[in-house]
Amino acid sequence: MKKLSKKEKTRIKIMHAAKGLFESYGLDGVTFNQVAEAADVCRTTVFNHFASTSELMLAISAQEIEDVKDYCDEKNLSGVDRIKALYGKLIEDLAYYPNLTTRLIYNAVLNGDEENPVKEIEDMTYDSLKSAGIENADNMTLMIIGAYYGLTNHYHINNLKFDAAKMKEQFYDLLASIIK
Repeated sequence: MKKLSKKEKTRIKIMHAAKGLFESYGLDGVTFNQVAEAADVCRTTVFNHFASTSELMLAISAQEIEDVKDYCDEKNLSGVDRIKALYGKLIEDLAYYPNLTTRLIYNAVLNGDEENPVKEIEDMTYDSLKSAGIENADNMTLMIIGAYYGLTNHYHINNLKFDAAKMKEQFYDLLASIIK
């Protein structure tokens, strides 16, 4: 793992502080002053790293995806095992930050940016299916991503407690019914 510069450490510290605040108070209920205070940096430092809340949210999304990719790479997983690890980590993040994670996903989807972190999830899913020799990887990718989003929405709609272990079990059951 590479050593982070002071600037990179500060950026990560700001994103981590923002995640907790966004989850507690919502995306519209948090100011950069609050983020700066929670990260123990000055407001100018937050603005030096992020020009807007939208940019901060996209950076958090991208960092989450990068962390998931690093985890899968460190475990040297491929095929269906990589898909399980990928979505298992996503579900853990979702269970810890349910409102924020859902908003970040939907904001990234609607952003339409070429470097969309959610597109990376789709690409990882597709590549894992292809490497496992699974036919019809395009449609399988859609079904797997749909299962994740469906599970996420199900928990929100029904006001269920976001329990990572239970959600993983449910997702893995859905995955097994998709990949037979």
